[in-house]
Amino acid sequence: MNSDRIRIITRTAVLLAVVVVVQIAGRSLPNNNFIVGPLVNMCLLVAAMTAGIYGGAAIAILSPFTSLINNNAPIASVLLPFAPVIAIANLVFILVFYYLYDKNKYVGLGAAAVLKFGILFLGIRIFLQIFNFPKFTEKLFQLFSWPQLVTALIGGVAAIPVIYGVSKAIRVNRQ
Repeated sequence: MNSDRIRIITRTAVLLAVVVVVQIAGRSLPNNNFIVGPLVNMCLLVAAMTAGIYGGAAIAILSPFTSLINNNAPIASVLLPFAPVIAIANLVFILVFYYLYDKNKYVGLGAAAVLKFGILFLGIRIFLQIFNFPKFTEKLFQLFSWPQLVTALIGGVAAIPVIYGVSKAIRVNRQ
């Protein structure tokens, strides 16, 4: 295994660990969605841009499951069948941002955030038509509506200077 590959795997592992720590630490905070969400979204974008598309994709796919595994709230078990939809939304989020970053990072962020929001917004509505969770329906509608757009945008705005600084420090070459 060459040293570049080891660096990519290490960056991916470190950023996944940061995501898990943020998810666990955020459990004790009230209204944690507006703290945990932006930080996780920031890590997703930083991973894609500094560990490559595969590193970003790994974290995008794993993070909904790590969140549910570390969550003792009753709503966590309800969300388990929805986790693949969250993973797809995360994957679209990083892919759109990654491929538009060099053209215009802010347009890329806006498009990525809107698409992630759209997938989650429509996804939760379809999910709740298939599965009946009357106790959690209103809460799930709230969680997967406008806050998803806001947390994706905040996380992206925070990620842009981090990506710049980290990329400069490690001299990432995405070609």
